[in-house]
Amino acid sequence: MIAVFLVTVIGACVAAWFSPIRYEAEARLLVLFNAEQSGNQDLVERPSILSIDGLRATESEVDILRSRTLIREMVRKVGVQTLFPRLDGEGPLGFGKADSEDQLVERATDLAEARFRITAQSGSNLVLVAFSHQDRAVAIRAVDELIRAYLARRGSIYANPRSPFLEEEAEKFRQQIDQLQRNLATAKAKYKVLNLEQEILLAVNQEDSIIQRRRHVMERREALRIEVANAQERLAKLPERVFDFTERTNRTDNDEARNARIKLQLERDQLRARYQDNHPRLQEIERQIKTLEQFQEKERPVYFADRTVRNPAIAFLTNHLIQIQLEEEATARQLEELERQRDVARTRIAELREGEQVIGDLTRSLDVVDKLYRQARERAETASLEEAAAAERASNVRVVEYADAPARGSSQATNLVAAGLFGGLLLAAVAGLAAAWNRRVYLLPLEIERGLGLPVLATFNEAGGFVGGGAQEQMIYFVGRLLAGREDGQSLRSIQVVSSGETENREGFSRALATELAEGHGRRTLLVDLDRDGNGQAGALRAGDAVELGVDGIRAAPTRIPRLDVTVDAAGSTLGRMRTEVGELGVLIEGLASRYDFVIVDAPATRNSFVALRLAPVVDGSILVVRAEHTRAPVASHTRDQILDAGGDMLGAVVTGRRFHIPRAIYRWL
Repeated sequence: MIAVFLVTVIGACVAAWFSPIRYEAEARLLVLFNAEQSGNQDLVERPSILSIDGLRATESEVDILRSRTLIREMVRKVGVQTLFPRLDGEGPLGFGKADSEDQLVERATDLAEARFRITAQSGSNLVLVAFSHQDRAVAIRAVDELIRAYLARRGSIYANPRSPFLEEEAEKFRQQIDQLQRNLATAKAKYKVLNLEQEILLAVNQEDSIIQRRRHVMERREALRIEVANAQERLAKLPERVFDFTERTNRTDNDEARNARIKLQLERDQLRARYQDNHPRLQEIERQIKTLEQFQEKERPVYFADRTVRNPAIAFLTNHLIQIQLEEEATARQLEELERQRDVARTRIAELREGEQVIGDLTRSLDVVDKLYRQARERAETASLEEAAAAERASNVRVVEYADAPARGSSQATNLVAAGLFGGLLLAAVAGLAAAWNRRVYLLPLEIERGLGLPVLATFNEAGGFVGGGAQEQMIYFVGRLLAGREDGQSLRSIQVVSSGETENREGFSRALATELAEGHGRRTLLVDLDRDGNGQAGALRAGDAVELGVDGIRAAPTRIPRLDVTVDAAGSTLGRMRTEVGELGVLIEGLASRYDFVIVDAPATRNSFVALRLAPVVDGSILVVRAEHTRAPVASHTRDQILDAGGDMLGAVVTGRRFHIPRAIYRWL
């Protein structure tokens, strides 16, 4: 990354050193896109609004200014040698001589096109024309010559008298419109219509209404016929006279016995009010009343009376029959009238259909001719305005500012240096990202945890090794986690330290771990060295004389560190042989763990020996040592899988040899 950054910056500095000083001459043109546009404000002092047509007109003028023909004409007037002195006499690739003068002009035109900057100001009708050159006077002259050529070309472009022809065409169309309007008025008068569509709609609706009414009348007529037949049939069946009433009574209008009885009862009531019941007169009256009652019971007459009248239903049915017969006759006449009205409506519809074809043809012809007339009229007016504008020199283009250039030229040196710095940083970042994406080794502990799925228990820098201030704190923290036991609550008595290769500093880490357990935490610790001949750790720790441990002939020697022993020639013992059964290995490890508080097995690299895989299921756990920027990710992942497949338990990983080439904050992005 640093090399990429330096190369980019040096290249930019070299380019800035050789960057020439150039003068840029600028001129400005104002495009007036209609006859009324003058830059004034309206009556209420609001600024004028530049329409989209004005922007298009401005872009059109810019395109004309950029045309190769105008630039070629400018090159011929200024001169190829004046514009590009070094171009005169060089071939197309800078070698030899040019073939002809025209070829020189074309090459100079190409170079001039690249140096011209012709743009329309954003949201304005101003056009900027700029040209950069090493000579200030040449830059100013080039811009002025281009503007002169542009104004001359505009005059020739817009000098095209077309208005007389367009006026004549518009007059022909107007005459055709007059004739078509007269024919249309005659046709409407003939067919008696004002609005053809409404007339047709009214006629159709009228015919439909007549048909609906005719259907209703026919239905009513059939109903009346049925009613007449039913009424006549019922009238014939009715009797002439019908029973009115019958009367039976035994009451007469002048009955002597009844009258005498009533008189006696009245007299009895009067006497009872004045006399007692045993009064002779009252008794006499009672006797007379009983005699009259007995007479009435025996001699009561009964009278009968029956009467018949003319049947009233005959009169009702007769009146109803006459009414429906009259209504039937009226419906017949109504049907005749509706039939006549329908014939009239059909005749009118036929006339309107004929008129629709005639009037429709005339209307379509009138619309077409009217559109042609409008277009011809607009084009004639446009042509007239264009001719009037072209009659004056640069009628709608004003030169606001002729070409001028600053007294001091400008160089791209500062921009090139800044671009080099920015580009160098960008390329360096890209290179770093590409390297981080493609690398197969680990840099950060987070990458190890993410890639291997193992917790990083400790991290040791390359500068401090395992004894520096930071390394000592890491080791103390790591040993504390080991002594705390596993997550399932079981304590750790024996662990093995494994690595995929010989350069991961596994031996140094094993010694530092054993030293911290023995010296820092006061635990009787045994370091089992199974790497190579099994005596490397004993030599590094300056071990004394070895003694038998009483476990299958394994010998251990004390070291200068209290409570720390290291094995001697353990690689050749039963513990380091490949043919030893797993059960026997478990017995050996258990025997060693019973004599010491902690047993640390320094196993050989997995790429050289399978001893670590054999011991994995019999120890309490394995720790994988990964060296930063060295241990390849696939190899470390394969080692982890081998330990797990062998039945072992991975406690985590330890990072050694970590280096900080750049600030730690940048590592987060790698």
